[in-house]
Amino acid sequence: MEERSGNAPDHDDAPVRVLVAEDDDEMRHLVIRVLSDEGYQAIAARDGTEATRILETGEFDIVLSDVRMPGATGMDVLHQAMARHLHQPVILMTAFGTIESAVQAMRGGAYHYLAKPFDIEDLVTVVGGAARKILELRALEKEGAFAGGFVFPIVFRSSAMKELLRMVQDIADSSATVLLTGSSGTGKELLARAIHGLTARREKPFVAVDCNAIPESLLESELFGFRRGAFTGAVMDKQGIIEQANGGTLFLDEIGNLSLPVQAKLLRFLQERTFRRVGDVSEHGVDIRLIAASNRDLPADIQKGVFREDLFYRLSVIHLKLPDLQDRREDIVPLVYFFIRKFNKGYHVDGIRQDAMDLLVGHAWPGNVRQLENVVERAVILRKAGLIQPRDLPDEIVLAQATSSRSLEEMERLYVLRLYKECGGNQSRVARILGINRRTLYRKLRKYIPDFDRSVKDPSEV
Repeated sequence: MEERSGNAPDHDDAPVRVLVAEDDDEMRHLVIRVLSDEGYQAIAARDGTEATRILETGEFDIVLSDVRMPGATGMDVLHQAMARHLHQPVILMTAFGTIESAVQAMRGGAYHYLAKPFDIEDLVTVVGGAARKILELRALEKEGAFAGGFVFPIVFRSSAMKELLRMVQDIADSSATVLLTGSSGTGKELLARAIHGLTARREKPFVAVDCNAIPESLLESELFGFRRGAFTGAVMDKQGIIEQANGGTLFLDEIGNLSLPVQAKLLRFLQERTFRRVGDVSEHGVDIRLIAASNRDLPADIQKGVFREDLFYRLSVIHLKLPDLQDRREDIVPLVYFFIRKFNKGYHVDGIRQDAMDLLVGHAWPGNVRQLENVVERAVILRKAGLIQPRDLPDEIVLAQATSSRSLEEMERLYVLRLYKECGGNQSRVARILGINRRTLYRKLRKYIPDFDRSVKDPSEV
């Protein structure tokens, strides 16, 4: 058997399928041969138009495309791939590479960018990183993320979400209480449903309660239920929310708004796993997994005396913090395409123009994913057909265009650091892939990594 490169991931099941779009015959044949030798199933497209046609009819794990081709361009191929498969890594190649064009490709949703001419080892490294991403998604499926008809609902590309979801995978099947924290709109309930869907409880109820939506005077009876005659208006026994979730998962959103008396009762339930209905003398036991969520600073509330410290520690056996959207900008592009699909029923929106996407990537998103979802829904309704344009976006996003330059720098930072990590700190390889010299890369690493080894000499001095 031919010796395999250490950069290529192990393909335990079906080989990773790569569509290679390249109009230069010699380059296309070379790339196909290299990838085939590495164990990939490589399929050739002679230009961008053929690539987009193949994407319409076939399923591919990775797309590797030249940027400048007759007919459809590499960016057209990128947009077609994004519209079909949110998690499909697209790698762009060009002989006219600059780090600015690499970042622009990333803003459009590209996974990576290779400047020609590139070393074969660099090609194998970049494609290998994309393949590992695909194999990780396959592992989620094999380990139960798609079991029982459950589809993992989180759209992500960023390393921040990747690490968070890896932890979710690790803790899903335990019965430990989970506390989800993060700003409003970051997707805490979505993550709670994902945890429930990954467990053996998935066939049992998932009961969500917004602690803000129930008046404080009714919250105890709603949670624990009540006996007939317990209070005025209690004309019959009523099962509480906790009992309704028996065997499944109870999700208490905005738990920081519970009153101290209800906090005490909830703490007792978590300790004993039994409860009493209001007006009852009998204890009842249930089997539930509790997931709580809050956008408040609970440790600060403890200091203020409005949240119990013992309840906080009981809730946060496993504590997961969801990042703000501005801290996971790599996820904006796939999220935009996801929401276009979601709201495109009855409309004929094909995608989004790059200048409009740039505005979305550059926005601060104080309302996080929920705000982005609302903006895309509005844009789909206004556009109705064709490509979403800047004028379909709210004024506050269009008028904030000046902030996009800061976003560009942030995207560059994320891209350079990710590539630096994937290349194992090999500065020469990173510089080649980016199409820049080592001295330029050195200055960027000094800027992006505060604790970068100051003993490393500037390449110009070596």
